Amino acid sequence: MSASADKPAVLGGSPVIERAEWPTWPPRLPEINAALNNVITNDQWGVGSQAVEDFEQAFCGYQEAQYGIAMTNCTVALYAALAAFDIGPGDEVIIPAYTFMATAAAIIQVGATPVFADIDPLTYNLDPDATEAAVNSHTRAIIPVHIGGNPADMEAFKDLAAKYNLALIEDAAQAPGAMYGDRKVGAIGDLGCFSFQSSKNLTAGEGGILLTNDEHLYDKIFQVYNCGRTLTGPWYEHVYPGLNFRISAFQAAVLNAQMPHLEGWVSKREENGLYLEGLLNEIEGWRCLGRYAKTGRNAYHLQISAYNPGSFSGLPKKKFLAALLAEGVVATDGYRPVYSMPFIEDSEPLPHTEAACRDQVWIRQFELLADRHLMDKTAEAIRKIQDHSRLLCAQDI
Repeated sequence: MSASADKPAVLGGSPVIERAEWPTWPPRLPEINAALNNVITNDQWGVGSQAVEDFEQAFCGYQEAQYGIAMTNCTVALYAALAAFDIGPGDEVIIPAYTFMATAAAIIQVGATPVFADIDPLTYNLDPDATEAAVNSHTRAIIPVHIGGNPADMEAFKDLAAKYNLALIEDAAQAPGAMYGDRKVGAIGDLGCFSFQSSKNLTAGEGGILLTNDEHLYDKIFQVYNCGRTLTGPWYEHVYPGLNFRISAFQAAVLNAQMPHLEGWVSKREENGLYLEGLLNEIEGWRCLGRYAKTGRNAYHLQISAYNPGSFSGLPKKKFLAALLAEGVVATDGYRPVYSMPFIEDSEPLPHTEAACRDQVWIRQFELLADRHLMDKTAEAIRKIQDHSRLLCAQDI
């Protein structure tokens, strides 16, 4: 091996992986073109679309839910879920701060207050004990987030919700196909919300869906999302000041074309995710997140690890990520605590959340759809950076 090939790519060496070796995302399937053309030619483009109905039925069937309503995005699905329980001013909803801001924004938009409980350092999911400590007379709901596709401890949260008579809403934005025990997430609680935004494991660029097994909640959600209409009433009868959260037929068509591939993608992501984690956990200073004993399957929207610069000669995470990107691995930093955002007031820092945001390294879901040998090369790239970490510390990269 030449000297240039051995040294870090960020310093002029050869990368471990060429970018072209990775799969592309979103998926460029020929079926998508055919599905869109069918909508253009034969379907309603919005209200009354067969494509929308087909997708709702297919996704409900896949996630083992009785009812589903496809929406414009997951944020409005969260809003609709809260509105279905008449949660509003004076009410509190417990959530993790290690999540996308939409989890909190939906609560604020219905007039309620997000209350942040700390996360479990094993999984970065909302901690049930910390959640129970935050319950008070104003608490109306809990929203556990299946972070990165790794299921939260739903048995514990179902027990808490029953004990305190609280709504249980799953933020499953990153978790299609994830399983807790032998059940798919999303309809284990009262309601579950999924995202089809462009980075997600199933995507239409934008989009979302809300699932439930409760017929009464299904009817109320329909009112919230479809301009206050009921499931069986006349078109211009509006019983609730609902909004228009309807998904388009074009988004549904794109999603329908991917549904036959979804289970294969989910399985491959977990197979590669587990294999990669076996390699990475052998690297000193690297810790992959764990899962609960009752977790049946991680959907791996993200492979999340904790990075310890002390085992990399003190190499700051920012420099580490730049060096890893140069080696051909698309890894990124992740969330800031939601309570640190300017629209949140009077919230104290949470120690495990702070540590997660300091240490986190994310590897994206599309990389886990690659051939197995790229998992080996990913670990090789990290070891290469570790071997040259002292040199990299001294460089302006």
